[in-house]
Amino acid sequence: MIEQFIESLPEKVRCTDSFERGTKHRKKDNALSYPYIEHNQLYKKYIAIDVDMPGSAFLWEKHNLPPPTFIVVNPQNSHCHYLWQLRTPVIYTEGGRRKPQQFYENVDCSLTRSLPGADPAYVGKFIKNPLSSFWRTIRHNTEYDLEDFKEYIDTTPIRKRQNLVWDALGRNNTLFNNLRFWAYPTVKHYLNNHAGFISAVEEKAFEINSQFISQSDKGSLLHKEVLSTATSVSGYTWRNRYGDFRRKGIMQLPEDMPQKQKESLGACYTNKVRSQSVKEKIVQAVAELKAQGTPITQKSVSIRADVSIRSVKNQWNEVAQKFNLYA
Repeated sequence: MIEQFIESLPEKVRCTDSFERGTKHRKKDNALSYPYIEHNQLYKKYIAIDVDMPGSAFLWEKHNLPPPTFIVVNPQNSHCHYLWQLRTPVIYTEGGRRKPQQFYENVDCSLTRSLPGADPAYVGKFIKNPLSSFWRTIRHNTEYDLEDFKEYIDTTPIRKRQNLVWDALGRNNTLFNNLRFWAYPTVKHYLNNHAGFISAVEEKAFEINSQFISQSDKGSLLHKEVLSTATSVSGYTWRNRYGDFRRKGIMQLPEDMPQKQKESLGACYTNKVRSQSVKEKIVQAVAELKAQGTPITQKSVSIRADVSIRSVKNQWNEVAQKFNLYA
């Protein structure tokens, strides 16, 4: 099982010995000596659960769950990470199918719900490294198909948390707006710890992304999309960390305006800017397809512009008229 765990990791692995100092990509051989590592997010070979309860190493047995492949125990407080190894990894690249992804996510949520003390906000990104001497690791020589979990848990779709403010323009905007409004006050606790703030923003971004599992037919966003948004939000927030986010900004809103009204107007402004950006992508994509002599359809434009088909449909009449597509 140890060999399979090592093989499941990419050649460069994000790792750290302290999240306050941030994370860094290192070659696999070096990364395996660190207490915390990021298991493969594109080919998910493990279901990871964080159990924040003392003496939880055998909690799975008490609640009639299948034995985890690895139980990684913190010797100081007896909290654990449970890792169940899958025979076949679930693919989370752009070519991955939604059905197995959704099944994986449902199993993850159900296992979390079944274990007292399991952290519902944990997104299974960074795990306690089962090879690190920093922890005590219990191993079971076992692996699973996702179907096997139906014998132990109810895999009906459930949501881990339900506190998102949903944006009508979709998941990317929802992630961006919820993340930035969380980051603005949070940065004040990290004024001398840039790396720690970046890690906190990334963790929050993936926590928000995990909530899309039951709120969108498309499920969670791709790993690279979440990281891109987190990088954008953490960068802007850090550069402006000494300012007053309640009063300053590009809109120059009045200082005495109620905070909720400012947030509402700010969200509207952001949506307008992002909508314009999407429109520019679509127009550029149509121009490139036309220059190449490629058939221009809503689907081909969506792929070329790397935007949703819904966004293309919203702009289609204007774009068709601009390029005289129906002449």
